[in-house]
Amino acid sequence: MGHFNFIDNNMDRKILFVILLIAVSLPTSAQVRLGVRGGITIGEMRFDRDIIDSDNRVGYTGGLVLDLNIPVIGLGIEASAMFTHRNNRLSDDYRNYKRHYIDIPLYARYRLTLPSVEKIVAPYAFTGPCFSILFSDEGPDSYDTSRTCISWDAGLGVDLFNHLRLSATYGLGISRAMKYIDREYEGRVVHGKDSHWTINAAWLF
Repeated sequence: MGHFNFIDNNMDRKILFVILLIAVSLPTSAQVRLGVRGGITIGEMRFDRDIIDSDNRVGYTGGLVLDLNIPVIGLGIEASAMFTHRNNRLSDDYRNYKRHYIDIPLYARYRLTLPSVEKIVAPYAFTGPCFSILFSDEGPDSYDTSRTCISWDAGLGVDLFNHLRLSATYGLGISRAMKYIDREYEGRVVHGKDSHWTINAAWLF
């Protein structure tokens, strides 16, 4: 059964406040670049009880990225707005649980700068929260998907030729992504957190 959700005003204001707070705290010497990003997601739905057999399913993600780099010291901030499709296998009788999100990851990044090769290859590490806002979902009636959820992301990447950015991210679900009413076990409510891998490629202008 499909559901359609709209972003509530409170969440809008909270996310906008976080972005503005980061923007005003940046030094004036920060270099700003825009880019486009796309990739695949590999989701694993984890539950607090081993009732449902879960399996990985490949989804996709795409959107815009804003990169703010502080020269010399290698620190920076990366913010994105991504449309993300996640797809999980829940059980043998209902194999696909499809969800569409607007993801807003906000990362702090450290970039290893080597003067002789920095413009050719530059590895980096990053971490930070990702705010996911449910756009639509398709699943059985017994599943109640949360309208918003948060994960904490961490990963590694590399910049090639100062434009191409490749990265691998693991997002650890830290808030409830959904709840499941298990009618076979006297209506027991099981809460699920959404953890996932993401492999991305971006082009920065």
